[in-house]
Amino acid sequence: MVKYEMLDFKSEGDFLDYFFQTLLETNWTYDYFVDWKKVKEYVRRYVKEISLLNALTKVKTEERERELKEIFMRYPETIQVIPLIIAIREKSIPIIEVGEKAFYKVFDFSQRKVKEDESSELVRFCKNVGIMELFSEINDLYAYLIGVEVGLDTNARKNRSGKIFQNLVQLLLERKLRNMQNIRIKSEDRNIKTVRNKKADFVIYKRDIPRVVIECNFYSETGSKPIETANAYIDFQRKVRERGLQFIWITDGRGWKEMKNTIIQSSKEIDFLMNYTIASEKLAKIISLLL
Repeated sequence: MVKYEMLDFKSEGDFLDYFFQTLLETNWTYDYFVDWKKVKEYVRRYVKEISLLNALTKVKTEERERELKEIFMRYPETIQVIPLIIAIREKSIPIIEVGEKAFYKVFDFSQRKVKEDESSELVRFCKNVGIMELFSEINDLYAYLIGVEVGLDTNARKNRSGKIFQNLVQLLLERKLRNMQNIRIKSEDRNIKTVRNKKADFVIYKRDIPRVVIECNFYSETGSKPIETANAYIDFQRKVRERGLQFIWITDGRGWKEMKNTIIQSSKEIDFLMNYTIASEKLAKIISLLL
């Protein structure tokens, strides 16, 4: 059961009430929305090829297919940019074509020299997916691709959310433990594996001996993953005890408001369960006692 007395609560009920009352609504920082460095670096690696294709924005519509075909043949390095225009990372794109029978055709956009008939097929692909028409609507392919990459980067927000919360916890640990003697904080410690063979988020060492394992995560939404994680950490605590280690789980997010039963059950099994607010208030005290 959660050691609520060590956390300065009168009862488990008081602890749970405070836990749910102080959950963070968000962990978004200004860095959450777009990783601009990654976006710009990805587009810049194709700046030469983009410049060559950008010439199509200045070409008359009726001449554009012929010009693109020539570009592919003279500058085959431009071929690899085509999937990026339609927000695809793969260089090989299968398409189902329907006539009397349905059949697949695979278009290869890897950088290579192409013959005239291959170039014509690639131009046909560009026409059918709307790329030829796009060149009538935009003035700058580079700016357009920046926008595409921003859109693709939003898929990484879920991973960034977890990393941002981990960074918040790391800053908290460094601030709270900086005056403790012979203490070292190691992040993503490969020497200690947690659930699904994952590296421990943090391990607190005293005189180079691991003493406390800390895992942290943030859930804005409900779902099966938070429940699975909670159950896995219940089992993980048993394992670290056998190794003479202590375990602290710091978890937060409004998603827990709709999954209270999971937290209630976890509090009956995990000794040190905290949200960010509780950790900011009690973490230094708990770690000093555990060391």
